[in-house]
Amino acid sequence: MVKEDRYTLTVTVDADLATTDERVRAALGEEGFGILSEIDVRAKLIEKLDVDIDDYKILGACSPPLANKAIGADPDIGALLPCNVLLRRNPEGGTDVVAVDPERMIGMTGIDQLTDLACDAKDRIRRALKAVSS
Repeated sequence: MVKEDRYTLTVTVDADLATTDERVRAALGEEGFGILSEIDVRAKLIEKLDVDIDDYKILGACSPPLANKAIGADPDIGALLPCNVLLRRNPEGGTDVVAVDPERMIGMTGIDQLTDLACDAKDRIRRALKAVSS
């Protein structure tokens, strides 16, 4: 089940981060998203601050057709792209997959032309998270 919070959609998967990462990429791919960026926050904190935290990785997911339409409606929308998907170890076991809610993010722009695109993106991400958690 996908939990919806203030600005995120979340599932917990009974698998380690590496396995969950593969499943998330595949599920997002099925929904038309590619991964534009990847940040291994844990590795960066070790490298830059000599601080070790649990696994924590951010994937920047993007649907090129949706992004193209959004940029056409508002060239500044790139400041809110891509859709971030966080993978982190759950202290009780498994891996949390936490995605930004595109509808909430785009909603703050107040641009009506973007509402349908944000709802489409949210539906796609929700389906991907359901697929990952089943």
